[in-house]
Amino acid sequence: MTRYLFTDLILEAFNVFHRPMNLEEVIAYVAEMEAKSVDEVRLAVDNTVTAAWLHGFLGKEDKIFTLLCGYWDDEELDREKRNKNMAGIPS
Repeated sequence: MTRYLFTDLILEAFNVFHRPMNLEEVIAYVAEMEAKSVDEVRLAVDNTVTAAWLHGFLGKEDKIFTLLCGYWDDEELDREKRNKNMAGIPS
């Protein structure tokens, strides 16, 4: 069994919308792309997004997730802000 599911679609969601997203938006996107119900993908997406946040790929502020891994070319975060988000220190 794969440990983290839907990672490609989660990354794609941030790339398609090109903005910070809440968990429900990410879940809805993955469900639509997989042609499954929201309930079928919710737990797997929640676990994967949480893991991405814990490993520093996503930032989280007020239940809004932001991609931190530098995937967006025109919107780069400075190193100090990235390190604060990874440490869980609010901006």
